[in-house]
Formats: sequence, structure tokens, C-alpha cells
Amino acid sequence: MYEIIDTHCHLDMEEFNSDRDEVIERSRENGVKAIIMPSTVKEDFEKEKSLCDKYDLLFYMVGVHPHDAKTANSEAFDLAQKHLKNEKCVGIGEIGLDYHYDLSPRNKQRDVFYDFLDMAIESNVPVSMHCRDADDDMVDILHSKKDLKGVMHCFFGSEKLLKVGLDLGLYFGVGGVLTFKNSILKDVIRDVPLEFVVFETDAPYLAPVPKRGKRNEPMYIRYVIEKMAEILNEDPLKISKIAFENSKKVFSLDKI
Repeated sequence: MYEIIDTHCHLDMEEFNSDRDEVIERSRENGVKAIIMPSTVKEDFEKEKSLCDKYDLLFYMVGVHPHDAKTANSEAFDLAQKHLKNEKCVGIGEIGLDYHYDLSPRNKQRDVFYDFLDMAIESNVPVSMHCRDADDDMVDILHSKKDLKGVMHCFFGSEKLLKVGLDLGLYFGVGGVLTFKNSILKDVIRDVPLEFVVFETDAPYLAPVPKRGKRNEPMYIRYVIEKMAEILNEDPLKISKIAFENSKKVFSLDKI
């Protein structure tokens, strides 16, 4: 059985309200040792903390998604700082830039991203970063943050992001996209050293083949592991073990 840490799973979302207990139990039975929930708005922080108090294998992050950057204010940053003192809060995320939908003004996205990166560096915690159609700005910002640690969430295969991530020693979140027929990630994944790979679902989104089109959940990471093993001609148990240790390291989950 694979040892798995799902480094990015929206288990707090309403898609799991009817069977969250069962999803967590299935995860546990299939080798999932920890599930990390990213926040998208400040209202998530307390909700996720409550779930973490209830389930031992849950952890959470605090942050504001670029879609919701327009809602970020001093209250959100103060509340995030407060939650970072909780032992179950293991980082800052989901933060970043999204110029595909532009649901928040780009200048506001950049300002909020900068502020959360500074908080992460000052607090010495990792970040989980979202980037869509904003590679150039993301690269420029990351090059100004040399002491950063964390994960390029939902890595799609961008060579620009791969280069800056490797330059800074960041990790790459690999999920269901790797199994998609037309994904460029299948061509790029050989260039990502295994010591910088972590696995994630982004559940309930991006379920891997053969579950594509269904609600994603942590136990489906096994399909991503097996697809990577096929592409790299490697032992899937070896890949899962390396990624497991990487995840423990970047999120300081030493007790898992």
C-alpha cells in the first residue's frame, strides 16, 4: 500500500458535506496519512480548524485565493497570523495569481500575493501557490522572494515555473492533470526531480483517469502515482515513498 499525504484538498467544501466521514475513512484505509486543506477566503479559517479538531489526519492552511483577492483586508491578514499559531495550521495557501478569469483586479491579486509571501517568510512557513495564465508576473515576484519555501500547486507543466521553482528549491504539486490525455505535464514530468515532487488532489476538482468527471478524493492519488511510475519506468512504491517524505519535510509533518 502506498503512503500518501494529500498536500492540497478542499475537503471543507460543500461537495463533501454529505459523506465527509466516509471519504476520510476511505482515505485512511487506502494509505492516506494526512490531508492538508487550503483556504480560499478568511471565512474558511475557523471552519477548517474545527474539522482539524475533529479528525486527526486533517491539517489546514490560511490564505486568500486570487479569485477572492478583492475580499482580502487587514482582518483577513490578522486572522491568518493568529491561526498560524495553531499546531494544525501548517502553511499559507491557497495564494497566487489567476489572470485566466480575472475575478479580482490583477493589481489587487499581486498586492495580496506579496503580502502573504512576506507573512510566510516572516513566520517561516511554507506556501501553496496557484498560478494560471500569469507565469511572467509569478516568476518576477518569486525571484524577489529568495527565502520562500513551499509548493507550486497544481503544476501543469510550465517550463517557466519549473525553472523558477527549481532555482528556489520549491516543490511541485502533481495531481490528476498528469493522467489527462492531452496534458503537457506528461512531457515535462521527467524534468522534475523526484526529490521535489509532492502529490495532491485539489479535490473535489481534477479527478484523475479513470475517475475523471467524478468528484475527486484523496484515495485517488494512487492513480497519479501509478501514472508517474509508468512514465518514468519507476517503482510506484519508491515514488510514493519519496513524495511522502517530501511532503512531511515541506509541511513539517514530522509526527505523521
